[in-house]
Amino acid sequence: MKLRIGIGMNFRSTEEGVDRAYLDSSYFDVPAGLGVMPIPIVPTENIVLLDAILGQLDGVVLTGGLDMDSALWDEPLHEEAELVHQRRQRFDFLLYEQAQKHQLPLLAICLGIQVVNVAHGGGICQHIPDLEGEIDHGGGDSGTTYHEVELNRDSHLRKWFRAEKITVPSAHHQGVDRLGEGLRAAAVAEDGIVEAIERLDYPDYFLAVQWHPEREIDKPDCRLLFDKFFAAAAK
Repeated sequence: MKLRIGIGMNFRSTEEGVDRAYLDSSYFDVPAGLGVMPIPIVPTENIVLLDAILGQLDGVVLTGGLDMDSALWDEPLHEEAELVHQRRQRFDFLLYEQAQKHQLPLLAICLGIQVVNVAHGGGICQHIPDLEGEIDHGGGDSGTTYHEVELNRDSHLRKWFRAEKITVPSAHHQGVDRLGEGLRAAAVAEDGIVEAIERLDYPDYFLAVQWHPEREIDKPDCRLLFDKFFAAAAK
C-alpha cells in the first residue's frame, strides 16, 4: 500500500457527554480494498498538526455528513435541517483550505460538495422536496435511491464515462443551489440540482459529487471515480 489517502472523519457529542470522531466504514473499506492506505483524520483546528498530516498524504477525501449552518450563505435555517457538529463544520473548511495549499488531489462526496461550494461563495438548497418538479434524491427516511444525472459536455466526467447520462446512488435532502466562484457544474439532475462540480484552476485531480460512489464500489461507474482519483494521487 504505497498511496496514502486522508479521509475526513465525522464528529458528534453523545448524550453521555463524550465527544466522538467516527467514520462510515465504506470510506475506509473502499481504498483499503483497492490497495490504498486510508488515513482517517480526526476533526481538528490545529493547523500545524493538520499540515503535518497532509504533508504525508497523496490525496484527500471530504466525506458526507449532516447539514451545514445556513448562516454561512446568509439564509435562515430550514426547519428540516439537521446540523452537523460545529467542530466538524469548521474542520471541513479548514481541511479543504489546507489540502489546496498542499495541492493534493481531492475527492469531495455528499456534504463535501456542499462544503466546497460554500467555500467558494455559493449557496445551498436546504430542502430539495420544497422545489417544484423535484425528483427523489433519497436521504431521510427514504434512504438511498437512484436517479440519472446529465454530464456537462465539457466536463472531465463526460470524457471519462463517454456518455451523456449516468445513474447514481443518491441520499441527500440538500444540494448545491447557487454555484460558487471558479466552479463548473459537471453533472446536473433532472430537477436542476447540481450533482457534480469541477475546478478549472486546480493543478491536479479535483472532483466533488453529491452522490455516494463509495456505497456502490462494485458498480463500474462508481469504481471509475476512485480509479481516476487514485491514479492522480499516484503521480
